[in-house]
Amino acid sequence: MTQSQGAAGTPAGFGRRLLAFAVDAVVSIGIAVITGHRPPSTDYQVIVYLAFLFLEFAFVSLAGQTPGMRVAGIVVVRARDGGRPAVQWVLLRTVLLAAVVPALIVDSSGRALHDRASGTSMLRLR
Repeated sequence: MTQSQGAAGTPAGFGRRLLAFAVDAVVSIGIAVITGHRPPSTDYQVIVYLAFLFLEFAFVSLAGQTPGMRVAGIVVVRARDGGRPAVQWVLLRTVLLAAVVPALIVDSSGRALHDRASGTSMLRLR
């Protein structure tokens, strides 16, 4: 399989990123509901948002991937050497992800702005 066909170690494509986002969104909604918050309240929306960011920060810091990324077969690594990113870079990546727009802007190498700014990359595992 060539790199353009999406082999392991190549940048994660839009479909895998979207799947990871969808799974993490469902987990975040579950957290909000379990904690007693229901739509359409503002509290519910805030809890979903904060739960999503917490999942992103905690799981990427500890395991290199969120539950959604695990399902989608992708991982966050240091762009320069493929190692696990340091906590401060995961925090920066999460803060930028909270702004939403950087995640939607991807360069020619497949890296989103929040990944470029934090020195990370999302790669396929399979």
